[in-house]
Amino acid sequence: MKLKFFILLITLSSFSFSQEKEFNSAIVKINKFLEGSLVTPYSDSDKEVPLVIFVMDAGAINRDGNDRMSKTNTFKKLSYELAKLGIATYRYDKRLFKMDGLGIKEHEISLDHFISDTNTIIDYFKKNGNYSKIIILGHGQGSLVGMVAAKDKADGFISIAGNAQPIDQVIVEQISKQAPGLDKSAAIAFKQLKESGRASGYDPALESIFRYNLQPFMKSWIKYNPSEIVLELNMPILIIHGTKDIQVEVSEAEKLKELVPQAEYLLIENMNHILRGIKGNRLENHKSYNEAWREIMPEVFNGIATFVNQQSAEQN
Repeated sequence: MKLKFFILLITLSSFSFSQEKEFNSAIVKINKFLEGSLVTPYSDSDKEVPLVIFVMDAGAINRDGNDRMSKTNTFKKLSYELAKLGIATYRYDKRLFKMDGLGIKEHEISLDHFISDTNTIIDYFKKNGNYSKIIILGHGQGSLVGMVAAKDKADGFISIAGNAQPIDQVIVEQISKQAPGLDKSAAIAFKQLKESGRASGYDPALESIFRYNLQPFMKSWIKYNPSEIVLELNMPILIIHGTKDIQVEVSEAEKLKELVPQAEYLLIENMNHILRGIKGNRLENHKSYNEAWREIMPEVFNGIATFVNQQSAEQN
């Protein structure tokens, strides 16, 4: 595969298993906000391969799928597994992960920055790569970001643990189940955000959601409705969810599937939010977020590979 990269930094490394190369990895810096890892299948041919761009979940997540409180290496592992199946991937650090180094303040960040970043990456690889397909894969919050960015740009879209409802509705529903009574305060605060741009007088227990510096970001997030956006995607769609996801309920995936019945739907038994198999209770589920040794469930990368390769075959 021939690639032309006009980048400041490229570091190449090859990984081998049983003395055989299975994939190559390159650090690709697109601009000061965007740096990540491009993993490609190892091949001596110039055959075009599909590219999947990973869009991460909420928070300061790095290219491997880790934040400062947990280490899962979810997307690092997933990129290697997909490369073995003939699929290239690009995963990148969210700009939140680089806030301090870039001098970015919390109140200056919006969801639109994440969408713009994903658009920039799509454009970059369209210009500087030679791929049979470019497919966006969004995880959690990244499902919404990827959904918006994919429209009119990508050849396919994969949602993993994505919501169908706007985030304010999701949060209010979650609070109503976990702390009945607080949901009314949250609903009022979200209403204030939509109407005046600022929320006040909310219950102090909701500070983590409505603290002053976070409100601009929340306002930018709640204006997007996944149920409306997914209907605008004129491309193949794959929806993946796990039955033991304790962060996003299975009902959200079911709603997405109802909205786009033509989409492929993969519900994986006993899989949690970070794509690991959980046999036990919530304690095991929580502990897995710092157990990077756990392997990704094969149903995930096999399902993605089947979907991606099917799109490439249909194009040819």
